[in-house]
Amino acid sequence: MVAFLQVSATGLAQQVSISVKNASIKQVFQRLTERTGYTFITDAELIKSIRPLNLKMDNVALDEVLHKCFEGQRVEILFNDEYKTVTIRRGSKAAVPAAVPISGKVMDEKGEPLIGASIMVKGTSSKAALTNSKGEFTITVANENSILVVSYIGYVTQEISVKGRSNVSVILKVNSQVLDNVIVTALGIKREEKALGYAVSTIKGEDLTEALSNNWTDALSGKVAGLNLVRSNGGPTGSIKIILRGENNLTGDNEALVVVDGVVINQGSGRRTAISGESINGTDGANMPADYGSGLDDINPEDIESVSVLKGPGASALYGQRGANGAIIITTKSGNPKRKGLGITFSSNSSMEEVNRWPDFQYEYGQGLGGASYYSYKASEDGANTSSTSSAYGPRFEGQLFYQYDPVTRAQGTERTPWVPYTNQIRDYFNTGQTFTNSVSIDGGTDKTTARFSVTNANNKWIIPNTGYKRNSVALAVNSKVSDKLTITSKINYTNKWSDNLPSVGYGNQGIMYWTLAWLPSADINWLKNYWEYGQEGVAIQYPFSTQPQNPYAIAYEYLNSSNRYGLTGNVQATYNFTKELSLQLRTSIDFVEEQRAQKRPYDAGTYYQKGSYRTQSIFSMEQSSDFLLKYAKKISREFDLSISAGGSMLRNNYNKDEVRADSLIYPGVYTMANAAGPLDTRPYRSKYAINSFYGLASLEYRRYLYLDLTARQDWNSVLATANRTANSGFFYPSASLSFVASERFRLPDYISFAKFRASASVVGSGGTSPYLTAFNYVSPGSVYSGALQNPSLLANPDLKPLKTTTYEVGADIRLLKSRIGVDVALYSGNTKDQILQRVADRSSGYAKLLINAGKITNRGIEIALSSKPVITKNFSWASNMTFSANKNRVADLPDSSVVLQTGIAGGGQIVAMVGGSMDALYGRGFVRSPDGQIVYNATTGNALISSDVQYLGNTIPRWKAGWNNQFRYKQFRLNVLFDAQFGGVAHSMSYAVLSRAGKTTNTLPGRYNGIVGNGVIDNGDGTYRKNDVIAYDVDAFYQSMYGVDNAEGSTYSTDFVKFREASLNYTFSAKLVKKLRLQKATIGIYGRDLYIWSKWPMYDPEFGTLSGTDITQGFEIGQFPSTRNFGVNLVIGI
Repeated sequence: MVAFLQVSATGLAQQVSISVKNASIKQVFQRLTERTGYTFITDAELIKSIRPLNLKMDNVALDEVLHKCFEGQRVEILFNDEYKTVTIRRGSKAAVPAAVPISGKVMDEKGEPLIGASIMVKGTSSKAALTNSKGEFTITVANENSILVVSYIGYVTQEISVKGRSNVSVILKVNSQVLDNVIVTALGIKREEKALGYAVSTIKGEDLTEALSNNWTDALSGKVAGLNLVRSNGGPTGSIKIILRGENNLTGDNEALVVVDGVVINQGSGRRTAISGESINGTDGANMPADYGSGLDDINPEDIESVSVLKGPGASALYGQRGANGAIIITTKSGNPKRKGLGITFSSNSSMEEVNRWPDFQYEYGQGLGGASYYSYKASEDGANTSSTSSAYGPRFEGQLFYQYDPVTRAQGTERTPWVPYTNQIRDYFNTGQTFTNSVSIDGGTDKTTARFSVTNANNKWIIPNTGYKRNSVALAVNSKVSDKLTITSKINYTNKWSDNLPSVGYGNQGIMYWTLAWLPSADINWLKNYWEYGQEGVAIQYPFSTQPQNPYAIAYEYLNSSNRYGLTGNVQATYNFTKELSLQLRTSIDFVEEQRAQKRPYDAGTYYQKGSYRTQSIFSMEQSSDFLLKYAKKISREFDLSISAGGSMLRNNYNKDEVRADSLIYPGVYTMANAAGPLDTRPYRSKYAINSFYGLASLEYRRYLYLDLTARQDWNSVLATANRTANSGFFYPSASLSFVASERFRLPDYISFAKFRASASVVGSGGTSPYLTAFNYVSPGSVYSGALQNPSLLANPDLKPLKTTTYEVGADIRLLKSRIGVDVALYSGNTKDQILQRVADRSSGYAKLLINAGKITNRGIEIALSSKPVITKNFSWASNMTFSANKNRVADLPDSSVVLQTGIAGGGQIVAMVGGSMDALYGRGFVRSPDGQIVYNATTGNALISSDVQYLGNTIPRWKAGWNNQFRYKQFRLNVLFDAQFGGVAHSMSYAVLSRAGKTTNTLPGRYNGIVGNGVIDNGDGTYRKNDVIAYDVDAFYQSMYGVDNAEGSTYSTDFVKFREASLNYTFSAKLVKKLRLQKATIGIYGRDLYIWSKWPMYDPEFGTLSGTDITQGFEIGQFPSTRNFGVNLVIGI
């Protein structure tokens, strides 16, 4: 055959099968048009020259068929993809050498045929073929010196020299950089990412340690679309709540499941425990809570290999009721089977922490009220006492002389002293925090057994004096191949974390932040450092001004909240392979924590504890489980692969808390129960529940491009059972997901490297983990009489049903230009019904509340992840990743028109779930406004008018969040920079309301001596309004009406922000130098976290949460600790 071909890659890729006998070329063209959609154009003379054809060709390239049809003819064949035409005309070119037909087969390393593998001729795009269902191909090359390029997605591309051969066999090896993108999914099952029909994100362990934080979960910020971290901002061990894809449970139980090496820790070591009676609103003098953290915070990031985020119920349905809110799957490090001999890795981290943001304190006016022209500490010849207030509406600082506080005599000074500000002295109270972390790991093994052992020590001193923590962590992982059929693995993680003092959080006289709101611009902080009254050491605490706040140094050194926590999470797993297709996995696991807490309060610790207090809690939380998983996987035909897994589990959860209180002591400073001045108050609590389960997973794969997963799980939860029936205790969760890898089904344009489309649907339920809700039970009243019980205030519901969530998700994963650009999009919609709620009961029933199933919540959202590699050169590369997520929450149904989910402590602030609204709607008293929206002022005083009813102020959960991460590499240098942002949320700031009310912020400076006219209108009383013309001379009252605690709207601010979240610069020493030093690796780096915040939020961190019992809530900022930035140095050495 003589032919000159000018064809496109797309036309060339058309695969056809044709079988004809004695057919004219016209008939062949008709068949080809039916199969390819191309129209064939040629001249009549050429058609006449073609004899009847006999063709039998199966799944070959279109150009191969045309070569056969015009064999012996000199023709040109031109493809036009745009118009879908093929033009054949007599050739004007000289004859080319005779083409060489090559046939062959492409297989994987197991000898299985690879369907749809691409075979091209090197140096040209005009020749191509795809393998058929048997892995076979036929292609024509120009000559025997041609080279074939064989490629298949997920495998290493090979070049094969023809070398005179007419038949070749090609074995492709797995590309570990592509196909080995294995995701750890529910129940620890490992899957290829492309096979998953739901959204999953994976974070590598190194991404958690390059910019180390006190709580490792901080490192997830901005890196996972749809993930929201709610921080307690509660000190050095501050807890973090992880929420995926918005909130759907009106009770607040919206946290993602956390699984460590197959062990669920949420209700074991990860359980947060509150102390009854403690409140963040501690202005009555009662104990205020400290954030003791949990086992989740204690996980050592140095031991984490990867974190998989299963975002929706479809991904985590196999976890049953506990996976209703998605799951965080943490895999810790194991021994490296490729390492020869033992490897030792030493890593060291040193960081410092400082406050990164301050309110706009004013230092123009000092202590006083009503714009007083003089100041006097206690009464003096200048006038009455003006020092008993915490407000700063006093005289302006102009160097005048007043009788002030004398720190030596702790009384009024005998002489007048200059009236001067002590600028920014509140900042001097806070230290520069320090954290030192050192870790050593050893790993290695033989061809049969691998192991890894690590020890880590962390030592933290926080920004508040005399606070911090220490932590020791030990991890052991062993994998042993006992025989060809039996493998045994075990992972154990042990942590001991302790602190002599953790700061109390909230708004009250035991809290440091309460003092920062009360401290005065005209006072010197050094007056407070010697906090005992002269001659009454250990008995009376001195504070020179208002009696409301306590001395901050006394709080730091005498109001002590201590903790000593031991936690262990571990499992032992055996896998037996009966055959190549059939295996059985048996596993038993344990997760427990034991913690000893104590609260010490000195004499003179407020109205409640004039004689001090000593309280202790002994907490034990343990969850044990055993499970099995039988797996059968087989290639049932050349095109289908089937995997079926079936298993079951038994879970037992025990929680004990024993609290003892001695709220009056005989001797000051002696903290033992033997020193109690009265009877001890004992408060025991016990809870147990069990969950038994069966579950199954069926996965069907078709020709490596179509994947179908079906899962089912049946749980029986003792929480929903009663002594008489178990009918509602069992509930069933099905799910289905589909993944279609279009790039492996079709020959897509060259610029599309990978294209996957996915969809999933799931139904999950939850009976909760709070036992004893279905039957009458007695509870402890916290009595000083041991063993006392009281009637319950909650009416049990024996017919309680599980909450049910139905979710649908669709998505796409597209990668372009050899994966230089990628986009992953997910759309989801879900509804949650039969919420387990407490409703106010008629008091005549003898109960305060009753338990019901009611309410329906819907969630819809979008998640987008963009990745790109704009620059890749030999010495320099730039990779960029962006995430975006938005969620819309709606209350579809309630038993009443609205439910108050949370209340603030000022201005009638409350979070209200109202039918048609959302779960995060903030309401509170606000400004009275005219019909056109202007603020209405009092016609007499000039102060703003405040509404008597609550009004809508905004939503507390941001409407959308985004992150932008960039990595730059230059030779051995690597620079990472991360920004993230949130928009569309608001919150009420109690702290700023108090500061503004007291005249301590710059927004209260105007009108101090001349009065002020508010921007708004006056109600004329006849339905008309005029522009405000009334001067408010009492600026104290004016600013209280504008920003004070009675006006929730005036102290509600946007929580929008952009954060410079993370930056790290690392240098990896060259292999040549490392080898010379007899090391395996060496890396040194510097980093920073939370470097800068751009936000209109007036206090510290707009991304705050508030500790509320065992929960962390949003919407109300109450005595927030300062936000901080970290700077650190990392060193990693491998021997």
